[in-house]
Amino acid sequence: MKYQTCDWLGKWKNFESYINSDDPYLEKAWQDAEAAAGKMPMFQGGAKKFWQKVCATVTPENPHVLGGWNITAADAALCIEWLAEDGTSLGSSIYHLNSVLEKGLEGRENFLFVAEDAAPDWAFRCLLAMEPMPQRGSYQNGGLLSHLHFQYAPQPEALFDPETKKLRNPMWYATMCEDAKTVLEQCNIVRALHRLPVWEKLPEK
Repeated sequence: MKYQTCDWLGKWKNFESYINSDDPYLEKAWQDAEAAAGKMPMFQGGAKKFWQKVCATVTPENPHVLGGWNITAADAALCIEWLAEDGTSLGSSIYHLNSVLEKGLEGRENFLFVAEDAAPDWAFRCLLAMEPMPQRGSYQNGGLLSHLHFQYAPQPEALFDPETKKLRNPMWYATMCEDAKTVLEQCNIVRALHRLPVWEKLPEK
């Protein structure tokens, strides 16, 4: 895994907005996901309920459902602005890559970023995140939107045990998606997560 600043830049949207959307095409994508989920043990309570639980972005330190991120370059670091659902800024800071957790979310290597000069109790001071996949902009060539799973907390030890390096909450999968240009791209993220064929175009109503 190689950290590349360019993979992170731009606007990101919280996957919770896909879950809670009343768009008819997204609702159809979720209906298909629910039908497929019945065959998978982890989705026995329903696909939407599963994702609502594991993707929740409200924490004891942050009472706001996240809307997304705006990320810009700050030399070799990242300037991340955290946004609420209504687009209100929850604050921003410059984040430096601190270390790599060998077995983080999905058992993969995760990046640990720490905000520069942030208060030690700031909700977003530490960001643990997977590498964005696929490469940002892949949707332009027929691929999926770039997306990643992440966790955040004021201190690293709230995210993982400093001795064992094991996640405190391995089933917290907050998720950001590259800001979608079309509903079709959003639907295909939902479908891909449930191993369903992606749509080439939106279905007839």
